Amino acid sequence: MRSIPAIALSFLSLFLLAFPPAIAADEPEAVYANYHRAAASGNLDEMLRYTPAAKRTEISGMSAAQRDAMVKMLSISMPRAYTLKQKQVAPDGRNARLVLDGPTGKMIEGKPEMLYGVIRMVNERDEWKVSQSDWGNEPRGTAPAASAPAKPAAAKPAAKGGSTLIGSDFNAPVRKLGAAKEPCVYKPVMTTADLENCK
Repeated sequence: MRSIPAIALSFLSLFLLAFPPAIAADEPEAVYANYHRAAASGNLDEMLRYTPAAKRTEISGMSAAQRDAMVKMLSISMPRAYTLKQKQVAPDGRNARLVLDGPTGKMIEGKPEMLYGVIRMVNERDEWKVSQSDWGNEPRGTAPAASAPAKPAAAKPAAKGGSTLIGSDFNAPVRKLGAAKEPCVYKPVMTTADLENCK
């Protein structure tokens, strides 16, 4: 005859097999570290493990030459090592933003030249994926320091016989509309214009 503890242990074992405990997903910065390592070494297959499904489909539609050019451009546009400066995860846990910086390996006026990155991540099936990796020479992406809220602009006095102008400013600069930006196409050899289109 079985003892009660043995029966309870059997039920617990069956329960754990049927409903395994949830394994916590890696943090966004750990996933990006894997992606960054793969990109720096030019390993596209490894990079794709940390890329959203829609982007994987887009990349699979590229020619081999386009994929090679994309990986090479990505590899040379990021530092080999970086520091995490800021991490923001949306309250719903579906998006995250990492702000990074790292040296290029070159010196400018006795100081290392730096690259600054903003990485956007999405949570896809409880796994973080790198949706956008943007590196450049200018610092960006850090949250501004808290400041006093701006005072609302005072309404302009009404013109004689007219009404008060609300919601517009005739002194604001006029923005001109232009042609749409060319689509980004990765090529084995890219011109400066091609690189600008892919920013």
